[in-house]
Amino acid sequence: MKKWFKFFSLSYFSHKHSKEGARRGYANVFLGFILALIFLWVGFVGGDMLPFGLHYNNSPDFMATVRAVFANADTNKRMDAKIENGVLKVRKPGTQYAESLLINTFERETERQDYSAGGYNVVIDTRPANTLAEVEAYCLSNDGKNTVISYEEYLTLSDVAKLNFDFKLKYTGNALELSDETVEGYRAYVAALGDESKEQTEKLEKELAENRITKEAYIRAVYELYFTKYYPEITAYEGSSKVPLLRNYYLHQYINSGIKNYLFVFDDYMTGSFETSTGIGVPFYGFYSDIENGALVSKDATAAQANASADSFIKNAFKGIWFIYAYSYAMNVIALVPFIVLMLMVAALLAYSVLKLRGVESINSLGAMFKIVGSFGWFSGVISAVLSVIIAFFVQRSLTSALPFVLFFAALVIRAMIFVMEESKQYAKQLQQQESSRVSSL
Repeated sequence: MKKWFKFFSLSYFSHKHSKEGARRGYANVFLGFILALIFLWVGFVGGDMLPFGLHYNNSPDFMATVRAVFANADTNKRMDAKIENGVLKVRKPGTQYAESLLINTFERETERQDYSAGGYNVVIDTRPANTLAEVEAYCLSNDGKNTVISYEEYLTLSDVAKLNFDFKLKYTGNALELSDETVEGYRAYVAALGDESKEQTEKLEKELAENRITKEAYIRAVYELYFTKYYPEITAYEGSSKVPLLRNYYLHQYINSGIKNYLFVFDDYMTGSFETSTGIGVPFYGFYSDIENGALVSKDATAAQANASADSFIKNAFKGIWFIYAYSYAMNVIALVPFIVLMLMVAALLAYSVLKLRGVESINSLGAMFKIVGSFGWFSGVISAVLSVIIAFFVQRSLTSALPFVLFFAALVIRAMIFVMEESKQYAKQLQQQESSRVSSL
């Protein structure tokens, strides 16, 4: 056991121990491979999570914007925020907590002056994630002329003419308000479509009459029926909903348009993007599930304490997403297992080919070379993880998604080539000794 442990732990550093791998079984390669996967995962998660605090501290304009919102020296402008069981509640000074749009510096000049620093924009919208969005449906010609017609006009076209247009939605930024009269019109429309649709509306009416669903749920259900039957699918706009949701207004209006330097704060999560003073762009998400209940900034906090609390809110929200990152990267590493195996095989084939070209016969099979290279795998993973985390502090965050794999392969190939050079030297020395012995015996 002691000999095996020395072989397994020192093979990356010792030529003698690494060469021993040729005589050992493939179980060592498998164990090293599993450890390499774990270290690759550590490199991904660590490279993504650990630099965030330093990047945040090194982004003065973004920090100033956050502090202006949640720790403003003018308490008449400071947003009063608290966490209740993972839900963020925010109110303006002197008002009640409410589900509403509180700040939008994209569209409100006064708020831009009060809260934006260095060109950063802030939106605080605490309306629930399932709030329905007011939209305008239209159709755009796909012939390059960009002709716009209403959806009602589109419905009057022939089937052939319809092929020249694509369905589009424009989110207005307002929450959808449905009156009883409007809902009744939607119900009547759906009921008139056929027996099956009529049964669906009757079922909803019955459930409402028996108090099995609330009126709010009834209104939403009728609207969803109407929308899905009147309009085409909207998967290009909504990933998890059959109807437009207000939250995605910000995605389509701002984020997808390529904006930088922003902070969107919602009742259940936040998303933002900032740039450090060294030019590193940092997009991020954050959740509040791990933030303790209570006010973000206490009423009697000093200016320094208020600023520290605002900073901690952003950092702790980012920490709240670590499990999602960990799971996502674990799935990513598992999905790329064949690719990682291919890295081992390429490194082994490369090393074996170079040995053969140099006339070195001491490694007599590709399988033996694969077991030797496989013994380098786990520590190549360690090198990859450490370097990935270090480099992540100095490069764009978008580049870290490939770092662990690149560094792992580089460490693997470099070590394999070092083995080739050392084995070539030893083999040449062995031939020289054999030749000397042969000459001396004559």
